[in-house]
Amino acid sequence: MPFISITVDGTAVAVVDTKDRDIVTAHVGGSRDDDDFADLSVTGGVYDHEGTTEHLIWVDQMHLSAGQTVSVAFLAQAIPCGEGKTIEELYPDLAESRVPTAIDRAELADELRQLPLVRDGFTVRVVAPDGTAATHATAPDEHGFGFNVMWNYRHPERLTVSLTAYTIDSVASEAPGRTLENRKLALQGEMRLELVA
Repeated sequence: MPFISITVDGTAVAVVDTKDRDIVTAHVGGSRDDDDFADLSVTGGVYDHEGTTEHLIWVDQMHLSAGQTVSVAFLAQAIPCGEGKTIEELYPDLAESRVPTAIDRAELADELRQLPLVRDGFTVRVVAPDGTAATHATAPDEHGFGFNVMWNYRHPERLTVSLTAYTIDSVASEAPGRTLENRKLALQGEMRLELVA
């Protein structure tokens, strides 16, 4: 099975083997109310496969600054780097009895509207495997962006790559937001996300 390599400014932060996994995702996201420009997370695991569920985290909300570059490469061969950990391993002090509750989207949107904004918006640049690049900026009413790279066992030969921008209203309605990029990444391909400003 292939490997997914994630680097920040040329330094590997995780190289994940997709073998025996259902899904592996890398996500970079930022919002206008967050002091951090953006965060990177790398997660994956097995979900209700023959009665087994195991969610692992390789990178947990790594802070990113404007000017940094995140690269995701889809490789036939690689040496795994970084160890996936469960939530319990990362946060052993969390109460075991803590049960996730459903999110009230309207309530979440109201909370977001009350938060002070620390930036006007985002500009990012996406560089495709062939070197072509596209620069995208969020609109004045958009609250943040998400860059998602996903591998799943149903299509093991490719990664799905998307870049979206969202408003607080789209959070409330669970709408997908505005699609800025949407493409498939074949084996031996690499996508770069440059955090411009």
